[in-house]
Amino acid sequence: MRLRLPGAGRAGRAVGVLLAVVLAAAALPHVMPGSAALAALGPTATPDQIAAYDRRIGAGQNVLSGALHWLGGAVHGDFGTSLSTGVPVATELGERIPVTLELFLAAQLVALAIAVPLALASAWRPGGLLDRIATAGAFLWLAVPGFVLGLVLIWVAAVQLRILPATGWVRFGQDPAQNLKDLVLPALTLGLTEAAVYLRTLRAQLIGTLDQTYIAAARARGMATRRLLVRRALRPSALPLVTLIGIGLGMSLGGSVLVETLFAVPGVGNLAAVAIAGRDFPVVQAVVVLSAVGVVGATVLVDLFYRRLDPRIAHEHR
Repeated sequence: MRLRLPGAGRAGRAVGVLLAVVLAAAALPHVMPGSAALAALGPTATPDQIAAYDRRIGAGQNVLSGALHWLGGAVHGDFGTSLSTGVPVATELGERIPVTLELFLAAQLVALAIAVPLALASAWRPGGLLDRIATAGAFLWLAVPGFVLGLVLIWVAAVQLRILPATGWVRFGQDPAQNLKDLVLPALTLGLTEAAVYLRTLRAQLIGTLDQTYIAAARARGMATRRLLVRRALRPSALPLVTLIGIGLGMSLGGSVLVETLFAVPGVGNLAAVAIAGRDFPVVQAVVVLSAVGVVGATVLVDLFYRRLDPRIAHEHR
């Protein structure tokens, strides 16, 4: 008789994915075209400086040795030292992860506040005027690149109305009011784009749920529309939405490079953009692995949350 541990297969796959990402991150100095040392130090670098730089990024090691060395340090919280600033990478990440998470959470509030009510109203009367407007608007909105939306928001709110700062960031602990002002435009840029995705996904699920027999029975009993939508239809329809939010949370640990760079938000994405431009391999490696850890961890959390939203899933896995 073979003993099967619950979740052992998923845990094994998660570990395999993380090890593959670590190997890929360790291979970066080896696979990048050209000389990383010359690109970072410039054409005037001496052979001794080039050799010292290669040692610092592990270019002299094979990929497996570099991965094991990096992983051994990461287990103890040592992700190396930034080649650009000389600051430990762990310190850099510790300062920037809270900024990125704050931006992500604000963007989710914007997206859900728009998408959920519109999806409920659209699904209740599919094909109606509101449904056609919301569906067409979401489709057109998805075609707008994020940087274009950000530039438009900057032009309207910062240049024309002058009610919000165009760029910059003040941490919440330093000045809460200014922090919220700095947060509005980047959160709107991310949240409005995600709202279109959430709206289309949730609407499609709600339409399918509202065709179920138990919904028809609740209607026949005279259940109020709002209660029917929120308590009976929304919960089972929210599973794909939870997946999108969970994966988005994991990916946010890698930073929103475009938005953070456009609005000069000092998050992980901004750090990654600067590190890539300067070939700061320790920082790039840490951000890549951190993003992978976030996605894998978020996937596990989503799977657990699924079972709370829909108990039938838990029974299916028994």
